[in-house]
Amino acid sequence: MAATSWMGPRLSGRAARAVLSEHRRANARKRGWSRDIARLILVASVLVLGVLAVEIGRKAVTILGHSAAQHSVEIVG
Repeated sequence: MAATSWMGPRLSGRAARAVLSEHRRANARKRGWSRDIARLILVASVLVLGVLAVEIGRKAVTILGHSAAQHSVEIVG
């Protein structure tokens, strides 16, 4: 904006308002894209955490199952 800052005082009130409103619209579009990307990253991270939780649970069940099998005693008669 520094390159066009000299235009500000030279613009009429109506033209200055038009330029400002266009800047606001452009910034609103950028914020919208940023929010959409943030939402997408949030959903992806929640999915990854869910998969990790399931895999950790499966590993824990496997380890407990192997531990129980090693400590069992068979009586052969």
